[in-house]
Amino acid sequence: MRRAVPAFLVLLVAVGVGAVEISRGDIRLTLHESSARFSVDLLVNGEWVPLLYPDDPRTSALDVREDNRVHRMGDSGRFRQFVVQREEEVGFVWTSATMRVEQLFRFTRGTTADRTDALQISVTVTNTGERPMSTAVRLLLDTHLGERSNVHFATPSTPRFNREIRLDPGPAVPYIRSIPDAGSVHGLQVMVFGSDVTPAKAVVLANWKRLADSVWDYTVHESRNFNRLPFSINDSAMLVLYAEEQIGPGQSYSVVTYLGNLSSDGYLTPETAALIPEEDRLLARLAQIVQRINMLLDETDVDPGEIERLQAELDAISGQVRGR
Repeated sequence: MRRAVPAFLVLLVAVGVGAVEISRGDIRLTLHESSARFSVDLLVNGEWVPLLYPDDPRTSALDVREDNRVHRMGDSGRFRQFVVQREEEVGFVWTSATMRVEQLFRFTRGTTADRTDALQISVTVTNTGERPMSTAVRLLLDTHLGERSNVHFATPSTPRFNREIRLDPGPAVPYIRSIPDAGSVHGLQVMVFGSDVTPAKAVVLANWKRLADSVWDYTVHESRNFNRLPFSINDSAMLVLYAEEQIGPGQSYSVVTYLGNLSSDGYLTPETAALIPEEDRLLARLAQIVQRINMLLDETDVDPGEIERLQAELDAISGQVRGR
């Protein structure tokens, strides 16, 4: 149940007033200029599936600290805003008298994926004022895929979270997932630790309304579920907090993360993904499928669902080859 919300080799398509849609492979990014928010969809079995809450992109947000002030980008009247579209990246830029904030997106893919299915997201804060300032970034992501099944979130070691929790990113918690069900092979994955990723200070999983109303950090009560009665029911979200830094005039603070389809080994950097031809990716994935089939031949108890998934992947590869 939801709540009322307060008052490049890519395809670029306008999708309504103040929005630009950017598609590559199996992922689609939409920049909503009027609200300065973004939404992401994944192509699953020929249909676009929203990875974040689709009815209003304003429920996900980027917050930036400037000393003791917190700016919700797109909502603060202190900033001028514009969209940038460069050769290999696209995103939002905000400027004020004392700071410049960039949120840029680049396309990439999972380490074993044969098609683009993820985004690298970088946020850079530059001190354009005359005095040192303390700054930090947090991302509020309004997830929704796990709400219907009550799975909500998962990590490599925990297949289900259905109550508030604060997680410490690290080797045991490199990513957080929002998935339709425990056995899903598609869904949303957000990297919070690992190679080429800025380690998050903390990740909080809680009710969306509670997180959206928090000023910065959030005190967890693990006895609470994802309800906030009477209007915000079974409504989970993810808050990713990054460490605070002091930056002088002209200096910058940056964080980098990845968001996309499920990928247990993380994602390639956009530079690496661009270097690998699609033919090589198809051959590599085909070799992995053949290896898995050979392993299944030696097993006595084989999951029919896995056989169907492997067959579907083989059919998809065959279709891509025939379409050349």
